[in-house]
Amino acid sequence: MSWKESFQQGVSNFRRNKHSEALALFDEAILLGCDSLIVYDSRAAVHEKLGNNKAALLDAKKVVDTAPDRWQGYARSARLFHALSKDEAAIRMIDLALERIKSDDDQRRQELNALKSQATNALKAADERRRARIAKTAYHIGKLPVEIFAEILGLVVATDHAQILKLSHVCKHWRGIAIRTPALWQTLVVSKNRPTRKVRLWMERAQTRISDLSFHHNISEMDWPPILSELSSLSWCGLRSLAAPGSLFSRLYDLLHQLSKTEVISRLKHLDVTGCPGFERFLPDFEASRLDTLKVANVTPSMGGLWSRVRQLRTMTVEAGWIEILPALTANRSLENLVLSDLVSIPMESGGDDCVELSDLQCLKLFSIASVSMITRAIVAPNLQVLHLFSISHSSDVLEFAHANSLRALRELRIGSCTTTARSLNVIIAGAPLLETLQISGIQGIVNEVLDFICGTRPNDQHQDVCTFLRHVDLSSCGDLLTRNAYSLVKTRLRTDQPATEDGGQPGCRAEIESLRLDGCPLIEAEMLPWFRGKVKVFSCVYMTKREGRQRR
Repeated sequence: MSWKESFQQGVSNFRRNKHSEALALFDEAILLGCDSLIVYDSRAAVHEKLGNNKAALLDAKKVVDTAPDRWQGYARSARLFHALSKDEAAIRMIDLALERIKSDDDQRRQELNALKSQATNALKAADERRRARIAKTAYHIGKLPVEIFAEILGLVVATDHAQILKLSHVCKHWRGIAIRTPALWQTLVVSKNRPTRKVRLWMERAQTRISDLSFHHNISEMDWPPILSELSSLSWCGLRSLAAPGSLFSRLYDLLHQLSKTEVISRLKHLDVTGCPGFERFLPDFEASRLDTLKVANVTPSMGGLWSRVRQLRTMTVEAGWIEILPALTANRSLENLVLSDLVSIPMESGGDDCVELSDLQCLKLFSIASVSMITRAIVAPNLQVLHLFSISHSSDVLEFAHANSLRALRELRIGSCTTTARSLNVIIAGAPLLETLQISGIQGIVNEVLDFICGTRPNDQHQDVCTFLRHVDLSSCGDLLTRNAYSLVKTRLRTDQPATEDGGQPGCRAEIESLRLDGCPLIEAEMLPWFRGKVKVFSCVYMTKREGRQRR
């Protein structure tokens, strides 16, 4: 049999979809010596039908090599490349085929252009998938310079020093940079959990340059000697903040004395000391102190000498003990924040001014103060913005001091478990046009009258709106609070319920209530709770805790 007969039989079988028989006959024709491009093109067509794309591509290449000026080999190669998802090669083959097709063969041109459009769309889709995969798996931080990435980590650690532990456990790259950056380890907080090991580790990673050193109160005294031994190599000149219980502070002072570095005390910017016996022996080292923030607890009269040396405080917190308040305030007229708790004020022995003006004071917080009037009458704070008064007894009226001193800059007033009157609160509220936050908790007999005053039910003498900026209200544990007063507080400030201005302008001169807390107020009617939740962004009304509920049962 000649190759022509085999070829013709192969074509006949191909037309009858007998592709396997056709392939065998085309192979036979080639073995009989046929080297015609039509045979290779026909065998490529059979391979394409059978899904043998790579074999078909080899025959298509033979067609191109045999007749490079014919379009058939290029067109079939384009289809095969597209089937193999090699669309760039497919587009090149299509362009070569279009160059060789006759200008009047519109049908084949349309077919190839349609195939080219498919290949182009497939390329775009593949590129989009590649970009999506890169977006999910690419490690962009790895491209940042180490210095910039270390700076980013520093910003995170500056807001919360404990974040350094999480950052150093993200991956090997992050951990390597974190450990090699001493500035990230400059805050050391020592607790009872393996304190010596932690001090040693932080000293190593910070290269002994610790700027903030803090000790918890639960550290065993047995751990003090090894801790102090590790700290002996600390770069003390860089220490700016120190917090320690009194006994440990004494041991630290002894260590500084041995190292002849007691001048570190005067360089501190922040100091927190609790219950330190014999504090007077440290006083000489506070000379020309640079302290910006001071927190002391269990104060004794012997610490009074501190105020002749510490004169640049901006934040002062004094907890528990006895204090002569006027010298402390007089020495630090630049105070911005003052927190006093569980104190007994000592009367002044000598004459002189009985009050001091603190023009920079913005925040005053008093908790559990005996003879509070001795403190409040000593302070004139024209720019006070935050005032907290809690758990103050043995006083006829804790707000009496504010009657004579206008608090026009006040933005936050919180008072709880104190003795006062509705009249005193109304005086302050009327004189505080910028008030945004009001808390009255644990006080009986005044809250309804105060709310009437705020809502305009009982207007002030000038018949003007009060607390136009009030947004946050907490009336927890006011057992006599009535639903109608809480309802009026919210409703009279809704934009849709405020009267229009005289010139027909938009209503809304008073701010809407954004948060309202009525926990522990048993007279609030349950039927009104859905209305409150619909009108106030943050609303809470818990009648009693689970523990209280069990006790009632």
